Amino acid sequence: MTKLTLENFLIQDYSAQTVKSYLFAINHFLKMNPKAKRYKFNNIVEYMEEIAEQQPNRKYRVVILSAIKKYYDYLVMSGYRTDHPCKRLNIKVNSNQAIQVQDLFSSEELQLLMTRENRYQNLDTRNTVLLSLLIYQGLTSDEIIRLTVKDVDLDAGTIYIKASRNLKNRKLELLSKQIILFSKYINEIRPLMLRSTTDKLIITKLGKSIAVNSIHAMIEPLKPLFPDKNLNPKTIRMSVIYNWLNEQKLALEQVQALAGHKWPGTTEKYLKVDSLQQRELINKFFPI
Repeated sequence: MTKLTLENFLIQDYSAQTVKSYLFAINHFLKMNPKAKRYKFNNIVEYMEEIAEQQPNRKYRVVILSAIKKYYDYLVMSGYRTDHPCKRLNIKVNSNQAIQVQDLFSSEELQLLMTRENRYQNLDTRNTVLLSLLIYQGLTSDEIIRLTVKDVDLDAGTIYIKASRNLKNRKLELLSKQIILFSKYINEIRPLMLRSTTDKLIITKLGKSIAVNSIHAMIEPLKPLFPDKNLNPKTIRMSVIYNWLNEQKLALEQVQALAGHKWPGTTEKYLKVDSLQQRELINKFFPI
C-alpha cells in the first residue's frame, strides 16, 4: 500500500493554493525545528511566540499555526504519534471591520439560487444539497468539503459540522425539505456517481471528493442573478448570519452557536442596531 504523503494528505481537504501555503509554512517550521516530530505543547507555544515577534499580522500567524496543526494531524494519521501537541492552541484574531450590508443578500434572494438547473441530472440533486448547506446552515466551503456521509443523521434530521481552525464544531438541524433531498442524494444519486472509495458527502460528477475551488466554480454561473453584488460562498454565509440576526431576530448567543463563532464579538458585528443597543451589547460581552 502506497504511503500517503503530507502533500496528498493536505490535498484531500484544501485547495491547491492553501496546500502550497501550508507546505511552505510547515517546511519552514521543520527547518527551524529539526526535532519538531517530538515537540510538546510548550515547544510550539515558544515557536509561535517567536513568530509573533517577527510577524505582527495576527491573521498570518493563524495560517502558520493552522499549517502546523495539519502537520501533527498527519503525524497522528500516519502513526508517528498518538497525541496531538497543539490541537487546542488558538490565536484570537480581533477584527473591527464593519459588515457591508449593501453587499449581502436577503433570504428571498438566496432562495433564487435553488432554482438552478444542470445538464447532468445527478448534479441537480447534488448541487441543491450543496446550495442548501450554504443558504440554510451557512456553512463555509471548507466545512462542506470535509463533510462525510456519516455526519448526516437522517433519522434525527441533523448534520454534524467538524471544528476547523477558526470555527467550533456544532450539530445543526436540517429543514424538513432538506431531509427528503438528502435522503434521495445519499441513497440514490451519490451511489450512482461514485467512481472511487470515499466517505465524503459531496462528490464531483466524476465520483471523487469535491474541492473548494469546485464549489466556487459551481457558484460562478449564478453570478448574473446579482450583477451588482459579489456572489460567492463567503458572502452567502455572511448573508445567512446577518439574516438570522436581523430578519429572524434570533438571539445573539444562538446565532453564535449556529455559525460556530468562537467569540461573541465576531457575531455581534452582524447586528444592525442603534448606538444604545450597541453599547449594551459591548458592555454585556466585553465589560470594562
